[in-house]
Amino acid sequence: MTETFRGTLYALLAVAMFATLGTGFKIAVARMSSYSVVVWIAIWATLTLFVFLARARRVGTVVTEFRQRPFFFPLAGVIGLGVQQFLCLKTYEYIPASQAVILHYSYPLMMLLLSWILFREKSDWRALCCVVLGFAGVYVLVSSGGDLGDLRLSIGVTVALGTAFSFALFCVLIKHARFSVTAGMFLLNLFGLLFLFCLLPLYPMQWSISGTDMLLVAYLGIFPTAVAFILWNRALRMIPTGRSSNCALLVPILSLVCIAVVLKERIEFMQAVGMAIVMLSVFLNIRLTGRSKIAEILSNG
Repeated sequence: MTETFRGTLYALLAVAMFATLGTGFKIAVARMSSYSVVVWIAIWATLTLFVFLARARRVGTVVTEFRQRPFFFPLAGVIGLGVQQFLCLKTYEYIPASQAVILHYSYPLMMLLLSWILFREKSDWRALCCVVLGFAGVYVLVSSGGDLGDLRLSIGVTVALGTAFSFALFCVLIKHARFSVTAGMFLLNLFGLLFLFCLLPLYPMQWSISGTDMLLVAYLGIFPTAVAFILWNRALRMIPTGRSSNCALLVPILSLVCIAVVLKERIEFMQAVGMAIVMLSVFLNIRLTGRSKIAEILSNG
């Protein structure tokens, strides 16, 4: 099994878990405040990563990793698991969900741009075309579910783009930083959680919740957050940014399938067309990457 294949597998597993967040979050916010949901998810994710470290007897690596990068972990954690979560919540307060989703999923394109600006990582033009095609599929997928309305610059649009930008920056930063995955993700989640705690004076927090609600936020914190981010972190290190960006575009498709199965919402014809476009973009990206690897081997042989 090649590193690229394993990286793609990690990315797809992470994406499958990310896709359950939408359904889980929709169920949770119907029962709790959105701020409470995000804080509980962050708490469970941080605790889960600490348990992973304790079972592996690697708690001491947290101090070592932090000493090596005392500025990176607070900065990246606040950006990706603090500010991004906060902005994501605010987006839905300002604009319809259909607008929010399409704007949030501009982050794969932002990843390519930020990778080039910050680290001079070049992306093959064919991979870029695949990502643009995939984003077009996401547009069809989301717009077919409702009227996108007026997307002129507004507070809601600005906040949504800020959400996409912060997550894209987070992904690019962790892709190019070398650290122990579990210890590093623990530190990132910890600083994200501390940032969310700083918002307690501004938002009401529900500390007493039912057993059912606790199980729900525990699932969301353990699997789509802690485990999925470990897999995503490993994938980002093993595969090109173009491929990881395409894999990320699968999240809306799987989210829609999950919503249809769990929440019994109907999938429209144009949504299926959007799914097909995104799947085609991912397939083409993987095929093109495979061909370029073969050509490289032959030229070196």
